[in-house]
Amino acid sequence: MPLLFFLLVWPLAEIWLMIQVGQQTGAFSTLLFIIATAVLGLLLVQLEWQRLRLVMHEKMQQGEAPIGAILESAAVGLAGILLFIPGFISDFIGVLLLLPFTRKLLVRPLKNRSQDTIYQQQQANYQQQGTDYYKKSNQTSEQDNLAGSGRVLEGEYQRKDDKEP
Repeated sequence: MPLLFFLLVWPLAEIWLMIQVGQQTGAFSTLLFIIATAVLGLLLVQLEWQRLRLVMHEKMQQGEAPIGAILESAAVGLAGILLFIPGFISDFIGVLLLLPFTRKLLVRPLKNRSQDTIYQQQQANYQQQGTDYYKKSNQTSEQDNLAGSGRVLEGEYQRKDDKEP
């Protein structure tokens, strides 16, 4: 129910604010401002994604998990969507998501939560690997026996039931 309320109130608030700004500055300047924020926002999103791509690549080269860069790029993607939607409220929220310090405030709790989850998953995998080691080694040797020698013979074939002209 709160989501439905939010989906109804937000567009109405956007329209109301556009009307108020349009009455103060004029319809043409309001329309021009909305188009300009969409174009400028998409350019900023593109630049920010390039920066985040480099950061993610650097983290992966160092052997670290790029979870922070992934969450930040998701926030930048959301900012791009919000900047492309016509309206002043969505533009304001989109610009807030583009600013690195506000984005980090949003991403930090998610990053800490995901790192705790990753740690728990790693611990569970280590415990499971210890108990499943003997089962896996027995299954592997049985599969090797069934698979054959693994050699590939190249050649041509011709079906005997085909009629030659």
